[in-house]
Amino acid sequence: MNESPRPHLSVSGPDAALLAWMSAAVTNAVAITRSFDLPPRLVTRVLHHAFDAGHFLALGLASAGLVGLYLRFGRARPRASAAVFVALSLALGALVLPPDLRNASRRLSTGHAAWAEPALLALFVALFSLAVPLAALLGRLAARPYLRWVAIGLAAGLVSANPLLLPGDYAGPRLFVASAAAALLAAALAGAVLPARLARLAARARPLRAPLLAAASLGAAASLVVPPRSSVAIGLMSPSGSLLPPFLGALHGGTIPADAPVPPEMAPWFVDRSAAPPVPPSGPPILPRSPAIVLVTIDGLRNDIVASGRYDDRLPHITSLRERGVYFRNARAPGAQTVYSLSSLFAGTYFSQQYWTLYAGRHRGLWPWRDESTRFPELLRARGVSTITFASTEWLVNQYGVVRGFSEDIYVRPPGNGTWVMGEPLVDAALARLAKVGDEPFFLYLHLLDAHAPYNLAGAAGTPFERHLRELMLVDRHVGRLLAALERSSFADRVAFILTSDHGEAFGEHGLFTHATSLYDELLRVPLIVQARNIAPRVVGDDVTLVDLGPTILDLFGAETPGTFLGQSLVPYLRGESPTLTRPILADSRLKRALVLRDGTKVIVNDRAHTVELYDLAADPGETTNLADDTARLSPPLSLLRRFLTTHGIRREGYEIPYRP
Repeated sequence: MNESPRPHLSVSGPDAALLAWMSAAVTNAVAITRSFDLPPRLVTRVLHHAFDAGHFLALGLASAGLVGLYLRFGRARPRASAAVFVALSLALGALVLPPDLRNASRRLSTGHAAWAEPALLALFVALFSLAVPLAALLGRLAARPYLRWVAIGLAAGLVSANPLLLPGDYAGPRLFVASAAAALLAAALAGAVLPARLARLAARARPLRAPLLAAASLGAAASLVVPPRSSVAIGLMSPSGSLLPPFLGALHGGTIPADAPVPPEMAPWFVDRSAAPPVPPSGPPILPRSPAIVLVTIDGLRNDIVASGRYDDRLPHITSLRERGVYFRNARAPGAQTVYSLSSLFAGTYFSQQYWTLYAGRHRGLWPWRDESTRFPELLRARGVSTITFASTEWLVNQYGVVRGFSEDIYVRPPGNGTWVMGEPLVDAALARLAKVGDEPFFLYLHLLDAHAPYNLAGAAGTPFERHLRELMLVDRHVGRLLAALERSSFADRVAFILTSDHGEAFGEHGLFTHATSLYDELLRVPLIVQARNIAPRVVGDDVTLVDLGPTILDLFGAETPGTFLGQSLVPYLRGESPTLTRPILADSRLKRALVLRDGTKVIVNDRAHTVELYDLAADPGETTNLADDTARLSPPLSLLRRFLTTHGIRREGYEIPYRP
């Protein structure tokens, strides 16, 4: 009796492409479920995975279609087909990669000829783009029994690592990493002979192929065309291997209506203030004649480290300052990155109002060196105040425009080719200068960078947070040296010491680490302490912003504040009063903008990804429940944010507010 022949089926090229992308979808779903916090609501999680799978399916179907075209028309011309593959990959790379890679090109070209930046950018774009055809070639070489498993493992590793590649940013490079993984896997699978049982199953399912393909195409198309609701969209844009949402945002954008009136008490801040009159000092001076003010910003010091009390014994000098001064426990930075935050602190305006253009100095990149906004040290210097800074990095001197108006701006150079100097030599230089102070009024500014990532200054052992905390202990000692010197000085009775931070730091909250890539409160909430001998200690719970510091310092010197500044003086709090501050509190960083209202409502808009978030900070301080699906609740704060940006955003012919990583 003759046995029926076993079906002999192999994986076709189009099927291999589809299988590769769907394998990537499964791997990504597992990776983001295990590695990142998903939204708490089950329906949101299901929709998150559904849209994510639809996007991967769309990529798989598109890839399968391209492979099918190759098999039909290009197989007889392999060289021409390879050239077309390379050209298509380079063209797509040129379209989507430059915004993510331009800043790295600028940084690496610093100190070289002007042609170095575009040359480096072209090189980076080419490397990422060519990774896809090279991965396909490697996959064909691995299209052997057993070797296929090596390709499968490598592709799975790339897809699993992709969400961890600079999470929260760099959508273009992540798309190409995933595409390279899919190309590697598809090329390795193409031609593989299916096991007999699987071959029989595939043969039986052949009649279902056409309807399944039609349904899959409809589902994939729906995932591309139908806008996900806000809570789902932000999940897809969060640190995950989701690839298409950053590029689909423009298609889905502009769907949220927002038109609400401005509260009457806030109305003066929602009109053009270019001709607004200056704001006089808030009252009689609280410092003796010839005030001396020292402002210290600590890089990456988040507020809860100071507020919680858990680390008081490890940060004794900052703790003592908190107990002896006026501690603003709800202060926020105006940006999540040093350059954004400090430029707003000194200019009294936000990034979207400032003019950032290419500066070809040692730190090549976009800087506000041609921005015409007044920095408050310029006003102090015009009044005869000695304005002094010892810069821990070169771009904190006058010429870059982040700060400006210092009569003495001394860059304390790090040893070798370092980017910044640590606190000890910086404080040494400041103490030497303070020893020369006489009876004149002065303003001194220092930015301490010891606690900046990668947190290796105080040893490599422990978690990132533990290493960061050890670096903050070093910073605390520097603060203690400054405080001791001021207390011993001849001007101790007229000095005010202000301590704050440029931004917070993330340690896994929202799936993010370090800073710069979001506007959540772990990055915006910073300590703010003002201490002087004749200022009574207190804790202030009102929301304040570092944009208030310019008006505050001008007020302490008895100077008026320009009407263009968008902060308000905090000096009434230093007198023991309880003023009502009406200016809005914003943050502006990497084309992300946030607005915080007095009732705890916070809205975050990402103009690059076209996503919106809404949080009730009173009920949800961890910002875990996005309420933006409630359009009625979202509309008022979103309207205020849009109106503020429309009113105050820079208008300059030919200038577009840039994306600056």
